[in-house]
Amino acid sequence: MEFITWRDSYSVKVPSIDDQHKKLIGLINNLYTKFYEGLKKGDLETIFSELEQYAVYHFNYEERFMKLYGFKGFKEHQKEHESFREKIEEYKKNLDPQNNSQILDLVGFLKNWLLKHIMGTDRKYSDLFQKKGLK
Repeated sequence: MEFITWRDSYSVKVPSIDDQHKKLIGLINNLYTKFYEGLKKGDLETIFSELEQYAVYHFNYEERFMKLYGFKGFKEHQKEHESFREKIEEYKKNLDPQNNSQILDLVGFLKNWLLKHIMGTDRKYSDLFQKKGLK
């Protein structure tokens, strides 16, 4: 069951980053599917672990090239990444796996944050990364 379907309009025109965004969408879709199938013991811990680990990998990847290429919006972008990490940590600490509204709130937050981030913030580095030849 897909909660978010990848669209070409989400592309930042950098294949490696688009692939990472697709992976993040897949992790969110996995949470959504497991929620509707019925979360089992340990599902949330596994999902949070995968999401946190992959988000850190992805953010580090973007930030490395922002620094390398002298992207002027680096600090603001980095702050958004940090804000995401903090929000996920907050959800992790306070989420009750039996509380459906909290789970739906988390899924909604993930979708809204990711799509807003891709379509707004990430687009700002797209031209620079393309000019530098990042694939």
